[in-house]
Amino acid sequence: PATTRHTVRKKPVRTTVVGAGVIGLSCAYELSELGHQVTVVDSGAVGAAASAGNAGWVTPFLSTPRAAPGAVRDAFRSFTSTEGPARMRPHLEPSFAGWITKFLRASTKKRNAKSTAALQDFARPAHSYFDSLIERGVSFEQYTDGLAVVFKEEENLVHYEQIVTKMRALGYVGSVKVYRGEDAAEFDPAIRRDIAGALHLESERHVRPETLCQGLAKWVEANGGEVAEHDAVTAITARSSGQWMVTTESGREIVADNVVVAAGYPSRTLLAPLGVTVPLEAAKGTSMTALGEGTAPAHPLKLYENMVACSPFGNAVRLSGTFDIGNRDFTLNQKRLDMVVRQGLSFLEDWRPTDVEIQWVGHRPTSADDLPIIGPVPGQAGLYLATGHGTLGVTLGPVTGALAAKEIARHGQQRLLEPFRLTRF
Repeated sequence: PATTRHTVRKKPVRTTVVGAGVIGLSCAYELSELGHQVTVVDSGAVGAAASAGNAGWVTPFLSTPRAAPGAVRDAFRSFTSTEGPARMRPHLEPSFAGWITKFLRASTKKRNAKSTAALQDFARPAHSYFDSLIERGVSFEQYTDGLAVVFKEEENLVHYEQIVTKMRALGYVGSVKVYRGEDAAEFDPAIRRDIAGALHLESERHVRPETLCQGLAKWVEANGGEVAEHDAVTAITARSSGQWMVTTESGREIVADNVVVAAGYPSRTLLAPLGVTVPLEAAKGTSMTALGEGTAPAHPLKLYENMVACSPFGNAVRLSGTFDIGNRDFTLNQKRLDMVVRQGLSFLEDWRPTDVEIQWVGHRPTSADDLPIIGPVPGQAGLYLATGHGTLGVTLGPVTGALAAKEIARHGQQRLLEPFRLTRF
């Protein structure tokens, strides 16, 4: 007699990603590629928080931790100055005191050297991951003109040349060229003629980060996923079935096999009810994006003495800066933004903003050792954390998404992620 075979179709793994910034969307994209049914949830619009107004640099060379000898001292000094790029707003709470203590421990010469090596290993393949996104059909605005560090003082340029030697020893292979005096202005006519020089990291890139987030979100939706905006997550709870429930402000309840928390600074609040401590602080940044008149920069510029980032995006220029630890509100401090713009323009020959498109303020999620926190949450099967990238979210977003997705999909632990586990704290 004939027999009938019945094929049992395996249900797709359901994964909810909390956070529609570059980290969360990179994870969602890669998980979709691996066959997961993905839902992304965010309290705001796609890429509207920390991913929205940053410089958009893809720079393995600059992937170094701020937890370094003298970092806390410099931040406390800023209390007496309104012009410093980094400031600190202390809070009378145990979590902030714990964050400072851990940051101090991570700022020793030995710990900093170890952290720098780990970040360099992690960031080194960043460009290839961006190439992979483009090859697989993700559309975004990218520029491959390198990145220049510009100096007013010759001694700072000399010091930076020594840093290049250090980075070479750690495996950096990108092309570097130094321009001094008038040669710097010829390299990029937007730079002032009296500048000491510029160090051009020829292999680096930059993207407009808003377009990267939008491109990833569109791909996820076009391939069967969902991106839910303006619906804040209020709770993440474990179910008796071994699954997870993500509850949102609108009352929606999303059942998932896995949850990826990539919500930036709010990640610590979301995980606290589960008894999970995430040593994160907000590092408030600000930027202005504008059309202007005069000679616009042809390259992204790190304006060294004032730590201002300058990124050209087509006809627009973005000036961004400040790293205000513990400043958790979303109020635009006009004086701090005006400082960033004024200091940035002091490096440029004649470009001036005439039509301001965006004034932005956002929180860079910064861990207590200024390294990302990536990996499964101990004791919480199916719960995964990807946050704490500080100022390196764009550089490390695609590589984070690719490696984290492999771990979430049970393809094995990824060696490059080992230094970034939550358990190190």
